[in-house]
Amino acid sequence: MRLNSVLHLIFLILVLSGPRAVLAQTCAEEPPLESLDCIPITQSADDPTLIPDWFDSESGISVTPVYYGEVFTNAHGGIATDGSTQYEGLLNLSVDLDFEKMKLDIPGRASILFQNTHGRGLDEYVGATQILSNIDSFDNITQISELWWEVELYESGITMRVGKQDLSNLFLTMDYASDFINSAFGLSPSAGLPSFPTPSPAVVFMTEIHPGLHFRVGGWDAYRSNANGLFSDNNAALFIGEMEYNYTTPFRDLPGKFTAGFTYHTKGVVPAGKIPRAFGYYIQFEQFLFLEADSTDDQRQGLAVFAQHFPTATYGSSPYPLIPHDALAGFVYTGLLRGRDQDVTGAGAGWVDLDQGGTDHEVMVEVFYKAQINESLSIQPDLQYVTTPSGIYPDAFVAGLRFQLDL
Repeated sequence: MRLNSVLHLIFLILVLSGPRAVLAQTCAEEPPLESLDCIPITQSADDPTLIPDWFDSESGISVTPVYYGEVFTNAHGGIATDGSTQYEGLLNLSVDLDFEKMKLDIPGRASILFQNTHGRGLDEYVGATQILSNIDSFDNITQISELWWEVELYESGITMRVGKQDLSNLFLTMDYASDFINSAFGLSPSAGLPSFPTPSPAVVFMTEIHPGLHFRVGGWDAYRSNANGLFSDNNAALFIGEMEYNYTTPFRDLPGKFTAGFTYHTKGVVPAGKIPRAFGYYIQFEQFLFLEADSTDDQRQGLAVFAQHFPTATYGSSPYPLIPHDALAGFVYTGLLRGRDQDVTGAGAGWVDLDQGGTDHEVMVEVFYKAQINESLSIQPDLQYVTTPSGIYPDAFVAGLRFQLDL
């Protein structure tokens, strides 16, 4: 897509996300049928979303559409810079069902996530192992990415979730790193785990052992591709367990979180060859260092830091590139500028140890500023610098702009 077409699209998004008063003159009273001076609207003028509430919040059915769009260019290095200015978009449409509120004789709740990606990412222009964008699906997809049912087991305090799931929604997540664009700050496809764009069937058990202390364990169909069918036929499984501890510091009551977990891949076979056993463990740390005076539990403002380490051991040769060690760390500040309480700025770095030759390592640095334009729209300029992408390409510098539109 040409750059001028992208700019036109962004302009259209900005116009559509403006206050509803622009779209319709609110009527002071119900007009006569013959009057067309104003358009009566039933939705609250304070609601900034473009699409009205399709279902009442108490009906048990919630529909949430969100659109992400971004323009990125490889300005220097990597594999190639010519033609590297590309647009990529992701549409998420989630439907959540609460069976109790729906007055159905079915316990628990269910969720469906439809996803569509379009456009093109920069993977073929940069060649980084830490994929530059967390909405890059490589090949465009139109699919049901999640379809699961969740229920508490006989009032035991243990919750079971079964169905097609994205592992990164429950495991290996860091809240303070969620606004970064590089996939390494979430769960990169390079990790070989069942997450976007190829989630897979799983069963997960979760419980709260003590207030603030959570434990969850799950089993996934491993190394699944986008092929049709309920399960893959590679005879491989992934098992993962995680302990999460939420706390506040003794002084100043600053919130933090410590997470530790493990992963185990069984043997399997894929078209590219045999997959060996693999074991990994990870630790994650998140901590607020400073909270502004007007912070609330719902809107925290201040400085937070995070870090993660995820080493793995593979017992044999693998048809996939291996990442024996990786680590990342960074910080975010919410409400840095006066009067911009919801804006987020951040900087972080990720490192991976590789086995592909060359330098055998890759370092990625990202800085961003996410501006909340209104309740529906945010715009996020982003810069990334990658040293020796995949250990074998020249250092790359990538610049771009993302917008998020809550429809």
